[in-house]
Amino acid sequence: MQTLVRSLVLTAALLPAVVANPVVGAKADKSITLVPLGTYRTFLFDEGAVEISAYDPQTRRAFVTFAEEPRIEAINLSDPGNPSLALTIDLSPWGGLSAHATSVAVRDGVLAVAVPQGVDDTDPGKVVFFDTHGIFLSVVTVGALPDMLTFTPNGRFLLTANEGQPRADYLFDPEGSISIVDMAAGAASLTDADVTTAGFTAFNSTPIDPRIRVFGPGSSVA
Repeated sequence: MQTLVRSLVLTAALLPAVVANPVVGAKADKSITLVPLGTYRTFLFDEGAVEISAYDPQTRRAFVTFAEEPRIEAINLSDPGNPSLALTIDLSPWGGLSAHATSVAVRDGVLAVAVPQGVDDTDPGKVVFFDTHGIFLSVVTVGALPDMLTFTPNGRFLLTANEGQPRADYLFDPEGSISIVDMAAGAASLTDADVTTAGFTAFNSTPIDPRIRVFGPGSSVA
């Protein structure tokens, strides 16, 4: 039976994971068991609540996205048996009530949030930077529909995978891309000049495996 809420289930390692039941690995000698410790309830149904999460060990907070809500929630995991709402970050300045986050990443006190823009998320997207207490730092422009964020291991760069999803009517189909944000200036000083976006147009003239499907009016590999 579907529950009427989305749940964030905490593992013994204090990392958030959405699980229905404890999961045990196939080999007994190398098994991993996920033990639910606590549950955080959003009281939202069928809205992509708590869709993506990023855990910050410094503040012991999990930052979570909502597919249809203009906000990020930070969940306090200091007591993993009783997770609670620490703060809410408003994303409406970057899209109004239709603003939503598609990914989050956190490192060294900096929270990066991917926020798509435009009709059907087809305009160049934004990455908005906050500190882990929800204070706005900066915003930069990346490719269309940034759908995944990650910091490099040394924290020097933030990478975004930009999906480039077409509009529902296919009147506009942006190209997919990867954006690289140079963090050298510090998160509070970032501008669009710190962003490099790489596309895939170089592959448009390259023969592709016939098993790969490229479809839609005017579509290309890129």
